[in-house]
Amino acid sequence: MTGTRARRYHRAVDVFRCRAPRWVAAGLAVLLACGTLFSAPARAQAAVSSFDVGDQAIVRIFVKGKDNDVTVRTWDRPTVQIESDDPSAPAIERRVVAVGTPAFPLSATIGPFAWVQRSEGQIVAQGMFPPEDFPYAQLHPGNHDSVRVLDDEGSHLLVTVPAGTGLLWVQVGAGTTMIDGYRGANLFVVQSAGRVRMRNVTTTAFAQMAYGVLRVADSTFDRIRVRDNAGAVMFERVRAKQIEASTISGNIVYDGGTFDPGLARFESASGDIALGTVGPAQVIGRSGDGHVFTQFDRRTNVDQHSDGEAIANVEGGGPLVNAISNHGNVYLYDGTLRGRRFLAPEWQPLMRLFILRRRVQARRTEPATAKTSAAVRRRV
Repeated sequence: MTGTRARRYHRAVDVFRCRAPRWVAAGLAVLLACGTLFSAPARAQAAVSSFDVGDQAIVRIFVKGKDNDVTVRTWDRPTVQIESDDPSAPAIERRVVAVGTPAFPLSATIGPFAWVQRSEGQIVAQGMFPPEDFPYAQLHPGNHDSVRVLDDEGSHLLVTVPAGTGLLWVQVGAGTTMIDGYRGANLFVVQSAGRVRMRNVTTTAFAQMAYGVLRVADSTFDRIRVRDNAGAVMFERVRAKQIEASTISGNIVYDGGTFDPGLARFESASGDIALGTVGPAQVIGRSGDGHVFTQFDRRTNVDQHSDGEAIANVEGGGPLVNAISNHGNVYLYDGTLRGRRFLAPEWQPLMRLFILRRRVQARRTEPATAKTSAAVRRRV
């Protein structure tokens, strides 16, 4: 074998055959450069900022205006990473804040929230949700690394935060907001309109919306407080120890949920409330001038006091859960709406609403975040 190779090197060299690979390589380099220039300008201009932080970091995201797409996810790194498709934005401020001081107390004061109730397009009532004090959970006093992100209308942000985040505050004017896999100590989401989705979240949370859809799926809460004007609030496969959700005309659905002993209260001025449990609970449904409908497949003792009041002891009873609507209907059942083989005619409007909201949320939320997430996965 060695002799054969030696004879090959003593043969005449074909110059054109030798140079051809160089021409091909040069041509490929030019084509690749042209493809980079003309086919993927967005990736070339993407801006990524990373900040190493300590335990229980505070991350605050403020986005103005409408047409925003904000995604927050979690990883097991002590780093906050912000990706934007605009190289000149967002503005990022990194500093240290002292928690447990008058400037940053151990609780959040939620300001008054204006609401409007409409009927057939006309305003029939208006008022304010009063201010509320929301104590932070497991946020220790002292100095904390803080990252604040500020962006304008039409922003596309993907923010990745550490699993040990102490406080995540997301405030968006309007658009699509996705909180995926967050398991830090505290979560605050405030949005005027659009769609908010929380998925695989384990935390203590406060959420407020004026219009649009808030959907929470496959999550666990020590405490969650929701205030909503005219949007739809949907919980699917959620476990809660303390939950309080209030709307004016928005509907509330708690589907396939579980309750631990603690406060559980769902209340609406004129929206419908649907409550489906998969574990033991004592559920009380009341409606002022609407109806309370019940449908249970498992062992449940139902005491129907009137058309507007019913008490159901699911699987012998358990944590106390209240569902109260002044002018809407209340639906009490076990399991999930999707798992119901038969629903009486009066349940059909609720079922159509549930299926429609889920389809709209999946169609509008998932594609909006997939492109940005894929861009970050390429970098990680």
